[in-house]
Amino acid sequence: MDMRRLLLTGSALVLALYLLPAFWLWGGDNGGGADAGMAQAASGAALPENYNTVTVLVDGTPTELPLETYVAGVVSAEIANDFPPDAIRAQAVAARTYAVYKMASGRPAAHPKADLCDDYQHCAAYRDIAVQTASGADLSRIEQAVRDTAGEILTYDGAPVAAVFHCVSGPRTEAARDVWGENVPYLQSVVSPGGTAYDGYEDAVTLSADEFRTIAADAFPSADLSGAPDGWFKASVRSDAGGVITVQLGGVTVDGTAVREAFGLQSTNFTLTTTDGSITLHTIGYGHGVGLSQYGAKYMAEQGADYTEILSHYYPGTVLANV
Repeated sequence: MDMRRLLLTGSALVLALYLLPAFWLWGGDNGGGADAGMAQAASGAALPENYNTVTVLVDGTPTELPLETYVAGVVSAEIANDFPPDAIRAQAVAARTYAVYKMASGRPAAHPKADLCDDYQHCAAYRDIAVQTASGADLSRIEQAVRDTAGEILTYDGAPVAAVFHCVSGPRTEAARDVWGENVPYLQSVVSPGGTAYDGYEDAVTLSADEFRTIAADAFPSADLSGAPDGWFKASVRSDAGGVITVQLGGVTVDGTAVREAFGLQSTNFTLTTTDGSITLHTIGYGHGVGLSQYGAKYMAEQGADYTEILSHYYPGTVLANV
């Protein structure tokens, strides 16, 4: 699930995103959900003419929604109602910013009749907040956070930013250049405390040698996996945050994101242990690690930071604006 790159040329930023798990679905079927498919935008793009209304592909049907209604539905799918209010406010601004960014980008070929879709693998998760409330869900704090931040988005050089987010990073978030290949000023590696509060902060995937070979043969057909597992992986190149950028696997250089996708890892921040007949990949964090860490936001809010401080920390150099 990781065939992404960011292309930055002069003042134009073209963002080609096929993100690894990024937007975490609270209580959903996909604990490590993903955000966007191929989204393209220019950093200098103007706001859409009607940014108060967004067309969303919901269950395959283009549906026109007020922007704030859509934001509430995204936030309810992305973060728990019992998180601190300022963490939820930060999430609301990130979700709204991403929606406006997508509208400014133009509708993609995948759904030309809608600005966004409810497929977490392509755009962002969305749940009808009215339906959830009618079913007995308490979403009062989420609804309040959306009202508190109504109309607020993050901008850089006057344009809405690609406000990507993820469940939990390691001790630092990842820089966009280390995950997607190009530098983005507001998606840099920053310190991100509090991640260990997430139950799945550390995880592991164990495969028999034969299982590993079968998966690798499909994902990396040129890799030579003869011999014992302890000889398969060689020198890796890691980011400052600890994620594997590239690694030698069976004599072939592969991206850490490709390894993550192939073997269902929670992050690219992985190490491994082997036996004669098995290999275990240990991970730290959950998601691509770029932008807002939801558990980092939770920790900062618990320490007294407000949502504006949280956002300026995770998206350095951005400006909070009201559209």
